[in-house]
Amino acid sequence: MSSVRGAAVIDLAEYTESIGSRIDGFLYRGLNRDDYAMVWVSSGFQALTGEDGDAFVRQRKSFSALIHPEDIQSVNDAVAQALETGGRWQVAYRLKAPGGGWRYVHETGGACDPDPVTGAPQYLDGIILESGRLTRLAEKLDSGRASVKAMNGSIEQIFKTLKTLRLLALNARIEAARAAEHGVGFNVVAQEMNSLATTSEGVMKLIEAELGRLNEAVKL
Repeated sequence: MSSVRGAAVIDLAEYTESIGSRIDGFLYRGLNRDDYAMVWVSSGFQALTGEDGDAFVRQRKSFSALIHPEDIQSVNDAVAQALETGGRWQVAYRLKAPGGGWRYVHETGGACDPDPVTGAPQYLDGIILESGRLTRLAEKLDSGRASVKAMNGSIEQIFKTLKTLRLLALNARIEAARAAEHGVGFNVVAQEMNSLATTSEGVMKLIEAELGRLNEAVKL
């Protein structure tokens, strides 16, 4: 198939393949069914997913199986709404990456080729592009969450230490009471220890609250 515009003659199949090899993602045509099995993908498919495009198409593998389980519903909803209104969908989600992990992608697509009997579209056409910035942001946020978790663990240890300090202060006051006038110094030390524990505990609770808010903030 070719298209003429001015004096230029373009082979559309060759042009489509050429475009597909020059983007960070791939063009596709998939079946209008729940698993989004593909009938054609451009050459960028393997680079993005790690799957051999020809084999994936030939075996009618499930594309939805490559989508993050937490994101599949938002993809389904976007496609369903577009099919209902006759429009196009745009949706961002995570796609399984080669060697493990997830990559953020942005997909734009639409339905085509209505079935002559049912009138429902037979195919879904579109383009899926890697959102490199989102992927890198997600990696940084994961690192941030790990740091917050580690700090929360440290705070728990500090609270345990403060509890021990309170017990020591209590014991010191008991011994001071037993020693009468000879235990005055112990009593002063015990009061200071208890005051230090109280102040430190208040500070640590503020830090714990701030870390809780930070943990919520770094969630995608």
